[in-house]
Parts: sequence; C-alpha cells; structure tokens
Amino acid sequence: MPGTYIGVDLGTSKVTAFVRGKGIVYSQANAICYENRTGDVVSIGSAAMEMAQRTPAAFRVERPMADGVISDFTVMCHIFSDLIESVCNRQIFRPNLIVTAPSGITDLQKRTIIDVACACGAGKVSLLDNAVASALGSGIPIDKPHGVLMLDVGAGTADIAVITMGTVAFTTSCRVAGDLADEMIARCFLRERSLELGISAVRKIKHTVGCAAPREEELEIPVGGKDHLTRQPVSLTVTSEEVRLALTPWVEQLANAVHEVLEQTPAELYRDICEEGVILTGGHARLFGLDRALSERLYLDVHACADGANAAAKGAGLSLQHMKTLEDHGYMFRLKERRD
Repeated sequence: MPGTYIGVDLGTSKVTAFVRGKGIVYSQANAICYENRTGDVVSIGSAAMEMAQRTPAAFRVERPMADGVISDFTVMCHIFSDLIESVCNRQIFRPNLIVTAPSGITDLQKRTIIDVACACGAGKVSLLDNAVASALGSGIPIDKPHGVLMLDVGAGTADIAVITMGTVAFTTSCRVAGDLADEMIARCFLRERSLELGISAVRKIKHTVGCAAPREEELEIPVGGKDHLTRQPVSLTVTSEEVRLALTPWVEQLANAVHEVLEQTPAELYRDICEEGVILTGGHARLFGLDRALSERLYLDVHACADGANAAAKGAGLSLQHMKTLEDHGYMFRLKERRD
C-alpha cells in the first residue's frame, strides 16, 4: 500500500514516532504553548514544555493527554499535525499510522484517537495495545503460546499486561507512573525540608540522582527552590538516598498493581512468567534500581529493556512484520471514512 507507515507511541508526556528503516524520526514533549489573547500557537513539543512554569500571564502551556487518554481534542490535533508534517515532509500519499494505546481504554477513547489522527492527515489508522507494542519493540516473540508479563511505566499511567499468542490475556492501567513519582518527591521535600520545588527541579533531581534501590556510592545535587515558611529562595543539596526514600511508597504501589494482575493470571501463564520474569519498559524503566526494587518485592526476575523509553514506538513501527498475527486478534486498520 502507498504511503509511509509510522509507528506512534502516544504518551502522556512524550510523542515518539518510528519509521522502519529509519528508526526514531520524531520525539517531542506532548505539550503546546498558546498566546492567550490571540489563541495563536507559540511553540509545540519540547520547546513548549521548557516554557512550563516560566510563562507570563499572556501565555499558557497545555498538555493534551491525561492518564494515557486524550483530554483535549484541539491541542492533540496540533501535535499530530506537527508530527505528520515533520515526518512526511510534503509527501503525496497520506501516511498510515499505527498508534499505541493503553489496553483498558474505552471504545469512545479509541475512536477519539482515530478521529484526531485522521483529521490531521492520516490515511489509515490502526490502534495497537501498548503492551503488545512494547513486547515487539523489546524483541519478545508475541506469536507463541507463552505468557509474558509487560510492565510499561510511562508518565501518566503504568500499563501492566499478560500477553500470549499476540493478544492481551489480562491487563490493568494505573496512575502509579512518572507524574505520581514527581508528586511524591515534591511532597517529601516539602514535608521533610520545608522546600517548595518546581516541576523542572523535581525532574532534574529524579533523572540525575533518582533511584529506587540503594546506590553503591551516594550521589548529590544542588537544587534551588523556595522556603515554604519564609517564602525566600533557597539552595540545598539533595542526596540520592533522600530521593530513594521519597520514592519507596511509589515502588510499593507499583509492585501491588503487578500483584493484582498476577492474582488473575492462570497457573499455566503464571508458570511462564516465573520462568521468564517481568519485562520492564517505558520512560521510567531507566530509573536506577527500579528493576531490582521490584524484583525484591515480586520475588520474580525483572528485566529492564535497554531502550525502554522507545520500545512501544519501535514495536508499533515493526508491527507490519506481524500483521497476520495482529489481524487474527482484531488489530485491523481503520479507514478515515469508516471509523467504527
């Protein structure tokens, strides 16, 4: 079929696109900055996200995704249009998109994704379960009668799914993800050190010294914030051990969510998971020690994907190699004219 095939990982905080033979061709923050008076778009993607919490009253930054689903149709249209224009670069044929989506979303939420993509110039759109896409992108065979437990920890949601024979056997989606981890770090430092931190400072702490298990050598980072009592700017040193303690309840909640899925898993598939372990993907798979911390709580091996942040996008792009298997399990292309 004519047209470029693009695998799109539609995340709460980031949109990533993969084209077979080219690799990752688009990776931008899922955000947009408007001018309030005129409604004009000032910036899209990572440039807009950098303006968050630094914009004057004349501008506002919007994020079109909430908890893994589209919450603002108009803003999401701008993001999709920017993606298609950047990747296709004035091609004659409309591109065909394979978009990842959480397994537990409703039919209405699925249709919204399809409507947005088609309104922005896509020729055909197919939705693919995030867990299946992550498995493909991680190199896990999906067409065998063998149970695999995928744990994809993104920004807005964590998707936990048992997949076998190219389909999802059991799944759940929860808010125990990156945004909640940010909230826990901010609340901990406010409670323990009376320090108010902006979102950019929290994410810098998490990405630089953050950890879910003890480090052999403790790390430190200076951060600036506001004293909660005096309202004066302050600069303090934050250690990796402080961040680990702040994230411990978050790790416990994540492990409990995985336990809930395992409790519903049949014995045969559970035995497969015990042999293979848990595959950890998503942007937070790279959090230091998360695989080790989860393994200790689940009593299972947890394997962090080497490129977990891009696993779902890669899997969506590579899914053309498995279209027969996917079509047998309901992953069919939807035409623009027929979106039911």
